[in-house]
Amino acid sequence: LKPFGPVFSGLAQLGGAWGKKHMADQRLFSSEEDRVNCPFYFKIGACRNGDRCNRLHIKPSTSSTVLLPHLYPNLPESMTIANDEDWDDDTYARAQEHVEYFYEEIFLEMAKYGEIEDLVILDNVSDHMVGNVYSKYYNEPDAEKAMRGLFNRFYGGQLIQAEYTPVIDFREARCRAFHETRCARGGLCNFMHIKHVPKAVKRRVVREMYDEHPEFTGPGARYHAERERSRSRKGRRQKKEDNKRPSSEERKAMIAQWNVERTAELKKALVLPMVPPAALP
Repeated sequence: LKPFGPVFSGLAQLGGAWGKKHMADQRLFSSEEDRVNCPFYFKIGACRNGDRCNRLHIKPSTSSTVLLPHLYPNLPESMTIANDEDWDDDTYARAQEHVEYFYEEIFLEMAKYGEIEDLVILDNVSDHMVGNVYSKYYNEPDAEKAMRGLFNRFYGGQLIQAEYTPVIDFREARCRAFHETRCARGGLCNFMHIKHVPKAVKRRVVREMYDEHPEFTGPGARYHAERERSRSRKGRRQKKEDNKRPSSEERKAMIAQWNVERTAELKKALVLPMVPPAALP
């Protein structure tokens, strides 16, 4: 049991009928039946009402998951797809290429602080969720190192404002309709619409994380070691794919170029058109 605030401190050590009663009370915590705590903040780490919400947002003092609000710089193509507007294959290809490069870059950067269990990027377009990135570590001390290491750091010209989040299970936070069929609310849904990252990309960055950090010895490291031994026995180790991959410097340069193009487009959109003066009679 990982308490998220003083409300549940010491709950794991309670016993007897009194302890059972309080464990039952915990099941009501941040559910629809709980009229005190905000269920959206507890499940997603964000609430559309913000400070105006009439329920409590209990911010954890420690967590294994770090939230990087609004870190992902959505391309116009990404917003078109997220808003369920008309798009073609070229639009999807450019948006998907951008998110995959970003995923690799951020994953390996966050892995410098500790062993990552999962990392997700949101596809939602509402103000409190757009561009949110969640990095879940196997251990809370690694998340603490990430919080310290990201202090006063910038990405894409914006200050990174990392914070602990109560989200520990992305399966509970995600929108099932979006991931199974289609969400009727589109990008404005209040549950997580997680951007698709192919399994091949995830396996590749995980493999690179353990290659760069052999000191990681968590559950993921043991699984990775067994998988590598199995691949070696079967003779299916593929190095051609790694040779074709761009280097870290090339990925950084490509993402930086995308950010420059996005900034230029935003500045262009903000420039008001010149209106000629009305002709004198």
